[in-house]
Amino acid sequence: MKKLLASWSMVLMLLLVVLTACSSGEKTASEADANTEKEQETEQVEEVEEEVAETRTVEHLYGKAEVPLNPEKIVLLSHVSWEGSLVSVGVKPHAVMAYDNEFPPHLTEELAGVTALPYADEINSEEIVKLDPDLLIISDRYKPLYDQLSETIPTVVVEVGGDWKEDHLKVAEAAGKLEEGQKVIDEMEKEAEDIGNRIREKVGEETFMAVAINKKDIRVYGKTNHATNSLLFDDLKLTPAENLPEDFGENISIEGLVKYNPDHILDVSYFNSGEYYDSVTEGEVWNNLNAVKNKKVHTLSTTWGFWDPIERQKGLKEIEKLLLGE
Repeated sequence: MKKLLASWSMVLMLLLVVLTACSSGEKTASEADANTEKEQETEQVEEVEEEVAETRTVEHLYGKAEVPLNPEKIVLLSHVSWEGSLVSVGVKPHAVMAYDNEFPPHLTEELAGVTALPYADEINSEEIVKLDPDLLIISDRYKPLYDQLSETIPTVVVEVGGDWKEDHLKVAEAAGKLEEGQKVIDEMEKEAEDIGNRIREKVGEETFMAVAINKKDIRVYGKTNHATNSLLFDDLKLTPAENLPEDFGENISIEGLVKYNPDHILDVSYFNSGEYYDSVTEGEVWNNLNAVKNKKVHTLSTTWGFWDPIERQKGLKEIEKLLLGE
């Protein structure tokens, strides 16, 4: 009898061990499942946080845009050469506008291999979508494009006109290069101050005017609100001619030149030939101007308006050479 009881005791103990092990196994499995779920939740949160961290907010003319930290396919649409701002901070755009399929002369080498888009006042949104950009930078001229694409493509809108530095910095910020963009400006301001000081030492209070002879009229640049005016009268601190427009400038006829009589003319014409150009430069009004009579008309080959740092630097060095012979 004692042996039988001992046997049953052994059986019961074994059952208890098995049940305890099963219970422990179930608990361990349950804990493992809980830990797995917790790890998955943590991973999901981390993924969301990572996605958030991969974009940044850029304020622009029409609101705010969530743009990639480091956009790789930037499409830029503007009638001024903001692509030079991108190049100046080490960013090569994916596609930009090109006049007659040609890039600005001062950026031909830097934009080799970039997709050329035709100059146009209206852009087909489907053509932009085909380019699959991760960032679109456009001028305020293309408001309809913004309305069509900004929900699906990060889009930053920059207003053309006024301070070129603001335009440059907004383009640089959109590309994630704001600090580099400011450095470009700081270095250029320092160089312009040095060149301006040396020019003024040589010419004193002699006056300046910039003109562009177009195909049918003459653009006389004013004192403010244009990149050319800013270069001459803010950066170089040259003396403006009398009667210059206070704003960005005005378009006039040949006869309209009579109210200006500067000591120096900076000719930034894009078309330095043709019937109208010849009629202006060979006409009586032009040849009676002091700058013309004294052979102080300085023709620049950098003629795109000085809206971007690379063009501006080349224009600055060209002015230095023309006025100082350096």
